[in-house]
Amino acid sequence: MTFSIAERLLRKVPQYTRNARHFNSVVQHGTPRKWANLAKVEYERLRRKVRVDSHPYLLIIDPCNFCNLRCPLCPTGLNDLGRDQSMMSFEHFKHYFEPHRPYLFETYLHNWGESMINKDVFRMIDHVQRSNVGTNLSSNLVIATSEDLDNLIDSGLEYLVVSLDGASSETYLKYRIRGDFERVVDNMAELIRRRNARGKKTPVVEWQYIVMKTNEHEIPQAEAMAKQLGVDLIRFIPVGMPFEFRERKEVADQWYPESVRGRVESDHTEQQYGQANKPAPCFYLYRSMVVNPDGGVSPCCVVYRKNRDFAQLDEGPIDVKAIFNNDKFVSARSLFSADVVEKRRPQVCDTCDIFAHHPSKQRPPMLPPAGAPIQIHRKKP
Repeated sequence: MTFSIAERLLRKVPQYTRNARHFNSVVQHGTPRKWANLAKVEYERLRRKVRVDSHPYLLIIDPCNFCNLRCPLCPTGLNDLGRDQSMMSFEHFKHYFEPHRPYLFETYLHNWGESMINKDVFRMIDHVQRSNVGTNLSSNLVIATSEDLDNLIDSGLEYLVVSLDGASSETYLKYRIRGDFERVVDNMAELIRRRNARGKKTPVVEWQYIVMKTNEHEIPQAEAMAKQLGVDLIRFIPVGMPFEFRERKEVADQWYPESVRGRVESDHTEQQYGQANKPAPCFYLYRSMVVNPDGGVSPCCVVYRKNRDFAQLDEGPIDVKAIFNNDKFVSARSLFSADVVEKRRPQVCDTCDIFAHHPSKQRPPMLPPAGAPIQIHRKKP
């Protein structure tokens, strides 16, 4: 059986990684200290440690959670983010970034907003690159000006993901509400032209195409457009829905594609199309830290509400290990371990189905009193 590029990508395991890019970052930005920490992170994850002695080697830091679009499956677009919208200053960015710097291979400068609304994002990218850490940015590329395109190149940005879900304006606008299809295509083409004219290899430009019922018919057209535009990669990814959406079956019926299938057929109970119940422990809880514009630390990039935060960064010194071993992170990691955490505190992770929980943790224990200490005992084999 022959599959299109889209079908091959959607069936790829794991869908949520970009392995070649990550490998290049580990090589390009590696140091003995970073490589040793990476080995420790992966060892602790495979051993399902609930307390860790390592540092995250990926930083997801959101310059702003404002967006110019109103996408119907995005909590920002729906004005249902559950967090005050704010803009991160360059000074706060440096304060949050520096404690991680000695261990980082990559920094993602996006999450729940359009990062280029914050014009300091280019200074942030430059600062990270000068710190020997790779940079990744995702943008809808609608508001990008000619100056912004030059800044993306001049800042040293290594990887740019352009969100363009359709091969025609009519299809694109069904999801990217308030968008401008022609402007995005022109900006992407012009960025590539300027980059090549200057003899640069970065930013690598990835066209990210979320496959939905509204645009699945345009996949062949998008593949042809990608070649014509000269993008470095067109990547087809499964449509997902916000973590805390309630009417999941209705949303799935409206948006999940029909002619192009992922790794498994959805029964509308999965949190993401073709992406649920992965057997390994959640890698977000070991490899990365997610920092919101207000300094709130989320357990992963999927969680967005303020009341789900695991920590709050302030003006004082930041102890990354202390944060990574606080009650909330320990409680969350214990979901994937045979370790018994007495008086553990159930977190938003208890309801997540992206990674399969340990069989002994199918039912979360009762919430302990505020401030109750956490004690760990390992079950005897």
